[in-house]
Amino acid sequence: MDWELLARFFRLQRLLRQEVEARLGPLGLSGLEAWLLKVLSQRPYPSEAARAMGLPPPTVSHMVRRLERAGFLAREVDPEDLRRHRLRLTPKGARALRRAEALMAEAFARRASRLQEGERAELLRLFAKLEEDAE
Repeated sequence: MDWELLARFFRLQRLLRQEVEARLGPLGLSGLEAWLLKVLSQRPYPSEAARAMGLPPPTVSHMVRRLERAGFLAREVDPEDLRRHRLRLTPKGARALRRAEALMAEAFARRASRLQEGERAELLRLFAKLEEDAE
C-alpha cells in the first residue's frame, strides 16, 4: 500500500512537472525557478527562500545568479541593514511570474477538476499533514 501510494505520488509529480516545464520553457524558466520567483516575491532574502523551499542555500544561490543574469531579479541594498542585500523581481520577472502562475494553475486545474471541492480540500489537508515534520 505505501509503495503504491509513493509510486502514484511520484508519477503525478512527474506528469505535472513535464507539462509545466514544457509550458514554462518559452518564458525562459523552469518550474523550480518559477517557484523561487514566487517565494522571493514574498521573502526577498535567498537564505529565507532556501529555508521556505527546503533547498540547500548553494542551490538557491546558483538559481538566483541565473535569474539575475536573465533579467528576472535585481539585487538591492536592504535599507534597514546596509550590509545586507535583498532581491526584488524586475518588471520582466513579475510578468514572467504572473504568466508562470497562470500556466501552472491551468496544468494542475486540469487534473484537480476530476475532484469534488471537498476532495480537493481533503487532499490539501492530507498534504499539509504529511509535510508537518518536514519543517
